[in-house]
Amino acid sequence: MSHGSVAAAAGLAAALLMPAAPATAEDAPICHVGYTTNGDATNFTARIVITNTSRYVINGWTLRFTLPPGQTFRNGWEARWEVAGQEVTSHSLAYNSVVDSDRSVSVGFYATGPVNGPRPAQFRVNDHLCAAG
Repeated sequence: MSHGSVAAAAGLAAALLMPAAPATAEDAPICHVGYTTNGDATNFTARIVITNTSRYVINGWTLRFTLPPGQTFRNGWEARWEVAGQEVTSHSLAYNSVVDSDRSVSVGFYATGPVNGPRPAQFRVNDHLCAAG
């Protein structure tokens, strides 16, 4: 290999290892999730209110969160629900799939576990981390 080829290979390797542009902070959340529960030491219902905080219309949404250990999803409403272990995913239905800016949609579920137990650590809508509270 010639000296020029070695230099070109080294330059290419350096270019591949360096980021093309500086990293930027994640955009502001496009959503806010309110999470309230009602129940007792063995069962609870949860209400989740998803608010579109962006200036764009959300046309079809998927909500993802992880239930803490000790809580088990049983069934839900106002969405199509999928559960894999503690991972919970809900998909919008035809009648609640469009969420205009500054508007909300509400879903809920029933679970076993203590109502005063820990809450899901984070919620994602369409793979965007939502503010919660």
